[in-house]
Amino acid sequence: MKKYLKLLFVSMCLIVIIAILSIVYDLIVHRSITFRYIFSANFFAGIFVMAAGIVIMFLPSAIFFKDNKSMDRFNYVEHSFDNREKRQQIARIILWLGLYIVVFTGLIQLLLSFVI
Repeated sequence: MKKYLKLLFVSMCLIVIIAILSIVYDLIVHRSITFRYIFSANFFAGIFVMAAGIVIMFLPSAIFFKDNKSMDRFNYVEHSFDNREKRQQIARIILWLGLYIVVFTGLIQLLLSFVI
């Protein structure tokens, strides 16, 4: 539970940072402050993070964890299973982060559409 609350905080921080960067981009390009790119930039960032999580999920473990230890067959299989679990756990965390970014951006946009 603590891990998901930490991901919630990280996703909210990323949403704010991406919003600030999109306002700065709009200010530089269009020379005015509008909130035109905030939500689309956050949606694209969330989709990009989820796509990265999916790619990490399906890549082989040898890319992420390199060991030069000499092992017999049984230790190698056990070690490869452990590496696969670590990689999949990292990929799941990244997928949840992307999902949180997309969902909370949508909820913020929905809330602002009712308020404004």
